[in-house]
Amino acid sequence: MKKQVIMLCFLTILILIYPINIFAAEGLNLTKEETEFIKNHPVIKLGIDPNFVPFEFYDENNEYKGITADYLELIRQKTGLEFEIQRNLTWPEAYDKALSREIDVLPAVSKTNEREQRFIFSEPYYYFKRVIVTRNDISGINSIEDLKNLTVAVQRNSSHHSYLLPYPNINLSLYDSVETALTAVADGSEKVFVGNLATTNYLIKSNGITNLKFIAFEAEKQQALYFAVRKDWPELTSILNKALDSITQEDKIAINDKWIEFEVELDYGPIIRLILIIGSFVAVILGVSFYWIIRLRKEIRVREQIQQDLKKAKKEADEANEFKSGFMARMSHEIRTPLNAITGMAYLLKKTDISLTQSMYVDRITQASNNMLSIINDILDFSKIEAGKVEIEEASFSIDDIIQNVVNIVSYKIEEQEIGFRLSKDPQLPNWFIGDSKRIEQVLLNILNNAAKFTQKGEVSLDIRLIAKESDIYHISFNIKDTGIGMTQEQVEKLFSPFVQGDSSINRRFGGSGLGLSIVKNLVEMMGGSINVFSTPDEGSTFIINLSLRTDKIKEDEYLAKLSTKHFSGLRTLVLEKSGTSMNLIDSYLSSFGMHCELTSSEESALSMLEAADGKFAKPFDLIIIDYNTPASGGFRFVDVLHSNTKIAKMPKIIILLPMMREDLFDNLNEHNIDVGIGKPIIPSILLNAIFDIFNLTAVSASSISTTKSKDLEKLDKIYKVLLVEDNKTNQMIAKSILEQVGIESIVANDGKIAVKKYKMHMNDISLILMDLHMPVMNGYEAAKEIRKISSEIPIVAMTADVILGVREKCEESGIYHYISKPFAPDKLISLVKEIIVNSNMKELNKEQNTDDYNEKVLDEEAGLKYMGGNRQLYHDILNEYLKENKNTADLISQAIYDRRYDDAEKLVHKIKSSSGSIGAKSLYEVAIRLQKSLSDNNDEDIEANRLNFIILFNKLMKEIEGII
Repeated sequence: MKKQVIMLCFLTILILIYPINIFAAEGLNLTKEETEFIKNHPVIKLGIDPNFVPFEFYDENNEYKGITADYLELIRQKTGLEFEIQRNLTWPEAYDKALSREIDVLPAVSKTNEREQRFIFSEPYYYFKRVIVTRNDISGINSIEDLKNLTVAVQRNSSHHSYLLPYPNINLSLYDSVETALTAVADGSEKVFVGNLATTNYLIKSNGITNLKFIAFEAEKQQALYFAVRKDWPELTSILNKALDSITQEDKIAINDKWIEFEVELDYGPIIRLILIIGSFVAVILGVSFYWIIRLRKEIRVREQIQQDLKKAKKEADEANEFKSGFMARMSHEIRTPLNAITGMAYLLKKTDISLTQSMYVDRITQASNNMLSIINDILDFSKIEAGKVEIEEASFSIDDIIQNVVNIVSYKIEEQEIGFRLSKDPQLPNWFIGDSKRIEQVLLNILNNAAKFTQKGEVSLDIRLIAKESDIYHISFNIKDTGIGMTQEQVEKLFSPFVQGDSSINRRFGGSGLGLSIVKNLVEMMGGSINVFSTPDEGSTFIINLSLRTDKIKEDEYLAKLSTKHFSGLRTLVLEKSGTSMNLIDSYLSSFGMHCELTSSEESALSMLEAADGKFAKPFDLIIIDYNTPASGGFRFVDVLHSNTKIAKMPKIIILLPMMREDLFDNLNEHNIDVGIGKPIIPSILLNAIFDIFNLTAVSASSISTTKSKDLEKLDKIYKVLLVEDNKTNQMIAKSILEQVGIESIVANDGKIAVKKYKMHMNDISLILMDLHMPVMNGYEAAKEIRKISSEIPIVAMTADVILGVREKCEESGIYHYISKPFAPDKLISLVKEIIVNSNMKELNKEQNTDDYNEKVLDEEAGLKYMGGNRQLYHDILNEYLKENKNTADLISQAIYDRRYDDAEKLVHKIKSSSGSIGAKSLYEVAIRLQKSLSDNNDEDIEANRLNFIILFNKLMKEIEGII
């Protein structure tokens, strides 16, 4: 018993002596060696910099304080180690003792190459910035390079001392403390000091130094504080790291806020005196306030009257603006209606057997009509811009498609002026972007048409360059240059003003409304871009349009995936082109496709190269690209020579580049055994698709290859009937004649009331309704509503001269989901009508053929209830809302697909996909996924198949929901 009592007492004494060491390290997962180290070395000698505020220093009570001191206290609590400060030492003395191992740890040092040779460093526990400090009146110092040949003050043996040593052109003035060095800079003894931001800022504020400034440099680099441990104590380094790692973020923030946010104690005396002074004026202010209150009440009454006058003026302005908009709409309608007759008659006339001269006269009529239509559109656009009703779309588009459309339209003007046209596009530019393609096209067309109009000789060029890239944003420059009449500085300054041209002589000589460039500037700025113009009289003008466009990453990635260089591995290409500019352009395009080519400007050289490539010493060429005008005898004659040359071991595929506006040459391609013809100027995606087409690969964009002239539209497989609702006799005749070309018969109605009667009489024979909107007796909107009461399936196409905002929405409210504006292009009308009729028939046929495939219910009520937590009432409410929201969704999706607005259709499908899945319509959800993907891929074949399946399932679902609720 006695022995047990003695043992218990002994244990109690041990616990009292070593209470911390036993429990403090708990939770640090120390190794056996680390625990043994703490037992053998319970006290660690520290060497500090007594002036390294706010990291470590002695306060007025001679106690060790600072950021490092607080970290050491936390480490002491966590490890049980005791830290003994070696006092009465300067920093250089402490550093020297650490080198001789009379001191175990330097707790607040930065890491340098020299120090790493002598100490083991812990993980960093605090970060700070290195700065240059100089007087406020000294300028010209912004970086470390500006300290060349200067004397720089720095603390001896500090990390900054080591940092500056590799700079031989910087003279160092060494100080034992930062405070002394800063004082020397402040009083002019030294010019510059280099140290850390925290210490210098603390000392400057504490000592009231006001004439110094900080210069940050090496912003991307941060300095750090470490514990430097003697080399023979690796266990201590590991213990310190574990202790540092266990310190919470909250503790670190508290330490930082305690010292870094420290401010010199404020003297509140001036503030109190200021409050007393302000208080002494309160009575005076109150008295003055009463006086002004009376005055202000009178002023308020005056202002209220002004406000009423302003409201009245605004109301009158709104009414005037509404009247102007209505007038513009009516005038547009009245002008567009006869224009439709003019263009339609010209189209029909050209289809008859007329002479070449007569055909040219018809082209002039069409061109004059288009010019007039352009002026009307400019006036309407300007009106919309003034009213703030122009909206910029955000949709995916191909920049090559824009280039192709612009070139196709402007080429007529270029040919008419008998001038040259040059196009170049930066190969580094992506093809797919997000933005308003129609507005970009409108801007380019306006400026290019102006450039061609004012250029009598020389050329017009369009140069598209990549300026810079930021993530997925590309900064693009469209440069349009001409060698025309040019402008003076005075003319340039008023160039973008509405209804203004360069001068009256220009207005008489060249015509135009003077609105085009004003609209262009507004549209460019609405798209976040800028437009600049530079011009010299009699030399020409240059317009530079800068736009920032976001790339469509999904479509661009697909585009690049199909552009993989594996398609062209081993493909040998020869280019015959006399123009150095065109030769370099073709080379850059081919290089961007991953193709290597050989270039020549001589037909003799090209022939020799083809003969030499006999397969023995040189691989035969797989492809030759020939400019039509380069061979002296012409491109076709040169191709015939190639085909008849027996020395060519293997005849390469042939692409011929044809001059602008020489569509007649496309008819001769087959006669000369040419694989593909491309019209100049060369558009990258068209060239690429031509190469893909030749080698039976998949095309990478929607840009088509120009191989032949457009042919007459083929007739439909049988006779179809449409109900033509139009009050204008001329337009009736034109529409009937146009439709007859593809085998479509018209049942004519002069107004909406007659249209409803005739539809009731012939509803089983009518496949489509063409509906004018403005007619006597009953207008098109009312007639459509009446017809929709009879049939929800019959397609109705609005034919209207209205182009103001809200017409399309009003049509949809009346059950009209297809739209074509007057004056319409006859080919576009035929194409739209044929597409709608064919798709409607396919839909009916698909319904008949797949009845058995859709016998199962689309709506799984049990699954839908499960998603709603079993709440049947909530489920029925959601089904009812689904029915209301999606009443016209199928028609809207079909219309968007007919219009090839695939992005709009994809958004509608995405919306209905999510809601269909949540109510339990799994089969419709899955079909919607496939339809959305085919829309995203622009896969026309898959789109139509998936659309038909989607419509059938969707209509069945709507009927099932009607039966439930």
